[in-house]
This record gives sequence, C-alpha cells and structure tokens, in this order.
Amino acid sequence: MLRRVGLAISYFIAIVYFFSILLPSVYCLRHGCKGPGELDAFMPAFMLTPLGAIATAFSLHNAVRQIRKKQSSSWSWVFWLLAIIFSIVILAAIAFIALMIYETAVHR
Repeated sequence: MLRRVGLAISYFIAIVYFFSILLPSVYCLRHGCKGPGELDAFMPAFMLTPLGAIATAFSLHNAVRQIRKKQSSSWSWVFWLLAIIFSIVILAAIAFIALMIYETAVHR
C-alpha cells in the first residue's frame, strides 16, 4: 500500500515537472519569447529540477518494470508512452544540470 502511494506521488511529481517544461515551451513557440523576462515562465521547472528528475527516474523505472511484465492488458501502451516521455525528460534534466555545471565552472 505504501509503495503504491509512493509511486502515485512520484508519477504526480513527474507529470507536473513535465508540464512545467512543456507549457512554457509551447507558449514560446507560438508567441515567440523575446527576452529574458518571458523566460521566467520556466522558473517552476528550474525549481523542480532536483525533485522532478528523481521522481521522473522512479516513474521511468516503474514504467519499464510494467513493460517487462508483458501483461496483455489494454493499458500496456500507456507505459510505453510514459517510458518514452520520462526518458526524454531525464535526458533533458541531465543535460541541463551538466550545462549549469559547465557554465559555472568555466565563467569564474
């Protein structure tokens, strides 16, 4: 029971993290971000990066485990979609953290 609650919280945080990246990105693509002031819409995603990346990793691990079970249910396609989305978000978070480390180390 406690494990399922933990997974539900992990999925919730990962989905909120995904939408905090996706929605400002869609806005910038449609209207064009013209300056650093409009990039403030990404601040929730920056704030959630440590917790969001960890929750996304746990959610990705669970989705992969559900895929490996190979149960033929009508919901199996959902776990493939979640695994793809979560892996892209994890790679982007790792790239963002690496870029921040590079920028702070080089520009001293």
